[in-house]
Amino acid sequence: MSLKSIAQKILDNTLLQYGVLSHHIRRVKTDAIKGLDVEINGNEYVVFRIVSSNDGLYGDGKAHACRRYIDVNYYYNYDKDDAQYNVVVERVKDVIKAFAADKHFRLKNAESDIADIDNPYRGINVEFLYLEAVNRG
Repeated sequence: MSLKSIAQKILDNTLLQYGVLSHHIRRVKTDAIKGLDVEINGNEYVVFRIVSSNDGLYGDGKAHACRRYIDVNYYYNYDKDDAQYNVVVERVKDVIKAFAADKHFRLKNAESDIADIDNPYRGINVEFLYLEAVNRG
């Protein structure tokens, strides 16, 4: 399974139950989630991307180390004094817990605000490090 697929699965398992959509590199919009009877939350969405890849061979050349950074941006359309903002903060914590539950992920940079952009959405950024040793016989 690709790293993009792994990250997508973690985000879907954590957020789809709340109608929060996530996607690699760009925002996606839809009217329904196949297989789930949940209303789409148009006030929140997640965009993630694989920021870098640093792979290497070590010693005898047989073990290949995979080291990649994944940037997760959680966007919301609320003021920080709105009660829904606290729900967003809890969902971001749930995302962190879900990634941390996989032995390959480490929290690289904890929650930080994303600079305001020219639309009604604000955001919280979290960065993860993915580590894996793959045997290359």
